[in-house]
Amino acid sequence: MLISSIRIKNYRGIKEAEIKFGSFNSIIGKNDTGKTSILSAISSFFDLKNYPISNNDFNNIYKPIEIEVELTDNFLKDKLIECLKSKLKKEAGLEEYVESFLHNNSLKYRKSINFNQAKFSEEKVYFNDFEREDLQNIYFKSDEEISKILAENSISVPVAGKGRNSKYEKIKQIKSHFANEPFRAHWVNDEFKISTLLPDVEFFKADYGLEADTKFKTQSVSEILSYFDRENSLEDSKLKKIENEIFTEMQSEAKAIKHFMQEYATNLVEVEIRPLISWKDIIKSVDVSFKFDNDEKLIPMTHKGAGYRRIFMVARFRYLAEKNRQSNIIYLIEEPETFLHPSAQQDLIEAFKDLSETNQIFITTHSPVFTGSTALDSVILCTKTQQSNYEYKNDLNNETFFRKVIQELGIKPSYNLMDSHEKIVFVESHNDALFYDCICKSLDLGNLLGNPRILVLPFGGGEDIDSFLNIEYFSSSNRFLYLLIDSDLQQGEEKKLKQQQRVDSFIARKYQADGYVLKKSCIENYYHPRAIERVFANIGIAPNTFEVFEDNVNVKKFFRDFVEQNNLEGKNLKYKNNHQIFQETTKNEWSQILESELIEFLDKLINS
Repeated sequence: MLISSIRIKNYRGIKEAEIKFGSFNSIIGKNDTGKTSILSAISSFFDLKNYPISNNDFNNIYKPIEIEVELTDNFLKDKLIECLKSKLKKEAGLEEYVESFLHNNSLKYRKSINFNQAKFSEEKVYFNDFEREDLQNIYFKSDEEISKILAENSISVPVAGKGRNSKYEKIKQIKSHFANEPFRAHWVNDEFKISTLLPDVEFFKADYGLEADTKFKTQSVSEILSYFDRENSLEDSKLKKIENEIFTEMQSEAKAIKHFMQEYATNLVEVEIRPLISWKDIIKSVDVSFKFDNDEKLIPMTHKGAGYRRIFMVARFRYLAEKNRQSNIIYLIEEPETFLHPSAQQDLIEAFKDLSETNQIFITTHSPVFTGSTALDSVILCTKTQQSNYEYKNDLNNETFFRKVIQELGIKPSYNLMDSHEKIVFVESHNDALFYDCICKSLDLGNLLGNPRILVLPFGGGEDIDSFLNIEYFSSSNRFLYLLIDSDLQQGEEKKLKQQQRVDSFIARKYQADGYVLKKSCIENYYHPRAIERVFANIGIAPNTFEVFEDNVNVKKFFRDFVEQNNLEGKNLKYKNNHQIFQETTKNEWSQILESELIEFLDKLINS
């Protein structure tokens, strides 16, 4: 579930603001313009216990703080039905009730808090209702009021199933009878606790440290507890063996005690001492320590510098991106570039992009590297006069907003032209460049990378700022331009069509240009099954385990499921951008997996 927009009132430097979001959002602007206020408002909205609102957060102490979010989800209707049906005796009329909460397939939720309070005073959901006064609040009327409406309007309710018709069955017939009556939307109390569907949130502040990262500790403990649960469900689990050893040891004591007890109770037959073992109560918390080459012992992370704490954060995000088991989390990260080497920044960006496929990411940043990797639609520019102001792209300001962002961050094209390059090839990422180079070498087409005639430029892949800037900059270079992009077929045929339209537009707009859209969804779909098995033989993957991936298969999801189903968690099974698999692929195997059109395109690129 993603936040598509938020409306904030009376919070810190925000008198009132409405902001639209994407899946991976960069919030930019000078210091003290209100960047962190957005992250803080989001974190408090979803988790007031861990991220409380203080009296200092009120713009005007005589008015409440109001935070309203609009949420979208591909399965929003199904989730609402699942949430509500457990609270109803009969499901008839439930679907019509759920429709009342949907506004263009989105859910709107609002929370309010008053000055000097620790809890939200109101939690409301936006609800479609009749405009006609006697029909308003139809779902909140008593049974007697519903029966009166039925009788006065001669509305009959078909009898279906056992028992009496439910209130929602009756309302379904009333709504059908008055289908032509106008509707209006208004806020109603969240009687059915729809809030339980809302995403979790994690907030990584600029001074991130494990001592402040309570979510990491909680989740780590949960990981250990889930391991205990899995082990206990097995017949020959390690934990049961330990329990049996403890039980056997205790029975030795029981026998000794029985011997002495029989002196007082001659009819005693047996004594059993059975320990009650609760594995879930064993682990209370976790700590993280590091030992480097020159260290004599492990040193707690809290004793290390901010740079190491940030590197740990990068590693954790990369782990979350690869594991990606929880898919309803909003990640809020303040200035992720702080203390990070450029290579670590790029690793973190890739982790953010992976996470944003199933979760939502918000960062505040001064970095052109991070903002340049964000779609222009998902950049929020903060400025401040007397209050914080937020600007984002729309149909009216596309070009001017683009220029404002570039000016704010000083973004420049990523590469300088070199006269020796006759051709420029745009690929989505450095990993894509390695993939195409590996194919060219394996098929004896020649070198793509390191070729003095060819400049290969990773341009970001999406419709992000770097992509626009680099491609437009190099368009005037009088070189022959090539564009190679994924089809993203796993997202459906419409996405593949859109990718093809991007290539067609690129060719049409450039003086000398050509382009190609992969037949398969992305480079991982070109893993050859035999090469995978050879690379992972050391962790027990047997020959003929895998088949050739279909063009539209989500390979990352396939491997996540495979790892979970085969208890391979913790094994070094890297399935994203694994160039060892590509390097292991033989010439014959490449010919089995590649479409001939791609081979012809690469041959023309290198040898024409």
